[in-house]
Amino acid sequence: MNKILINLLTVISLSSCSLFTSQREQINLVHWNIKELTTKKLDDKNHPQMKAVENVLQNLDYNVLSINEIQYDLPNVPSDKYKTTAKNADKLARRLGGNPDNMAISFNQANTGNNAKKFKGRYFEKMTRKSRKYADQSNFGIFPGQYSTALLTYHPIKEEIVLQDLKWKDFNKKISTIRFKQANGKALNKNIELFDKSFTDSVIEIQDKEVHIITLHTVPAYHFGNKRTPNYYRNRDQLRFLEWYITGGTDIPVKLPKKYSHIKPLKKTDRFIIVGDLNVSIYDSKPGSDVLRRIFRQAKLWIRKPDHTHEAQHFGEKRMRMLLDYIAYRGLKLVDSGIYYPVENEGSCLKINELPRSMRPKGKRSDETCFNEDTVELKKASDHFPIWAKFTLP
Repeated sequence: MNKILINLLTVISLSSCSLFTSQREQINLVHWNIKELTTKKLDDKNHPQMKAVENVLQNLDYNVLSINEIQYDLPNVPSDKYKTTAKNADKLARRLGGNPDNMAISFNQANTGNNAKKFKGRYFEKMTRKSRKYADQSNFGIFPGQYSTALLTYHPIKEEIVLQDLKWKDFNKKISTIRFKQANGKALNKNIELFDKSFTDSVIEIQDKEVHIITLHTVPAYHFGNKRTPNYYRNRDQLRFLEWYITGGTDIPVKLPKKYSHIKPLKKTDRFIIVGDLNVSIYDSKPGSDVLRRIFRQAKLWIRKPDHTHEAQHFGEKRMRMLLDYIAYRGLKLVDSGIYYPVENEGSCLKINELPRSMRPKGKRSDETCFNEDTVELKKASDHFPIWAKFTLP
């Protein structure tokens, strides 16, 4: 789908400029990977990224919100300045005009950063060459709870299935960790978890019917300079688990240990929505790409041919662009959907010299060149675009 069509769909469908709405007659879903959404940012009423997040979401109508990269807050993390536990999703809801007291929230601690080490009594807050030495070498992250996932909804959550501690070798019996190395060059932990974050199925209720909302944020199918990284194959197996969960099978035999006997594949009649940053493109040739294409033969994509959902946070001509985020569904009627990215050079806009320096394109540009204010706000907020879909029961 080309960008112009995406934006036409967005303009036509967005009839409300509220943030959270309490409507329950249908599922109005927005998913967004909000880059490194930390406790520090959420606590700061004037933080520029958070103000941008609020401004962007004013353009979308939703009663279900899926967020990747939100910090699961814990006492003394990353320092003794912080004291709350699992309140960041509530804070986000309030900042977006929602009432967490009347909402259902799924928010669990990711594995990311759980094995990170402190330096002089506190965790690092920024990724630097020094902090990498203290980072969690199995699941990434420089402090516990980093890059967690939250689901916020006005629909009741009847049941929640959360999977975090399943070992990779217990899911894929043939996987050999010997060939892989951690980012620091040491041998990979043999007992590494399958999920570097977590896998969650939140069963919501709409008009007395159940819908499974599966939220996921997989490991990036990228090496980050480590030629012996497990990332590509871990991403593949995380997606294999997703395939097994929604269909009952994948291309390897699956027999989970007895402690996971409560986790069973969905029935063919179950309604579901898959949503999240799956960190690999269906247009690529990576191991996870093949699995993802199989999944989307069993579940319908929210748009027929999705464009990129991740883009470098500047307006240069050469920008890294990737398709990473997805919504897919079964057993529901799709009313409308899209990728939120306003037309870049139309509408109320800012001249080049009005842009933050980090966003300015290099080289000669006309003094009349300008960039849509909403697009500028989007780039301030994250390097991912919000994606959205509206569903009703058939």
